Amino acid sequence: MLHAAALLLMIGSAITAALCCLIAGGVLPRAVPWQARQSAVVMALGMVALCAGDGDARILLLVAVAGIGSAMLGVVGTRGRAHADACFHRALGCVVMAVCALALLGARSGTAAPAPAGSSHAGHGAVVPMSLAAAAGVVALLGLMLVARVRHRADPARADAAGAAVLRGGALSGRILLEAEGVAMAVSLIVMAAMVLLP
Repeated sequence: MLHAAALLLMIGSAITAALCCLIAGGVLPRAVPWQARQSAVVMALGMVALCAGDGDARILLLVAVAGIGSAMLGVVGTRGRAHADACFHRALGCVVMAVCALALLGARSGTAAPAPAGSSHAGHGAVVPMSLAAAAGVVALLGLMLVARVRHRADPARADAAGAAVLRGGALSGRILLEAEGVAMAVSLIVMAAMVLLP
């Protein structure tokens, strides 16, 4: 029951993050370029596939490949742009999702073969490092997102310029959507890391 609730929370928060990103992209196209939008959509679809696939190795592998491909697309042409950091964070989220999928794939393959007598943890040699890497990736990404928000708010000149741009475009709702996306993305990543660490 608790596991099902966690999966629903992960799916709901991932879809919410993608929808917020897409709607914000319509309101603030310069703040949310196509690179960011595709990363958010791929991450949401990947998390839905992780839940719906029920440990199917082909789906896990597909999610990993899609996450890595989306991450590469997510940083194309963003260097030097005002919102390069946000695009990078979404791309890193796709990489973390790919690592989580690989960790789940390792756990599945590790438990598939019977363990020899006297060795209850055989076959799990690569599972623990992958799970720890996935959890570390989630923690690092959440830390980067938090630092970026604190730095953005602590820089008055940058904040004033961003605020003026929002007011000029009449898109205060776009900023609210981006904040909501960040919270939803953080929730989905935390649940995904817990799913990997506590299968």
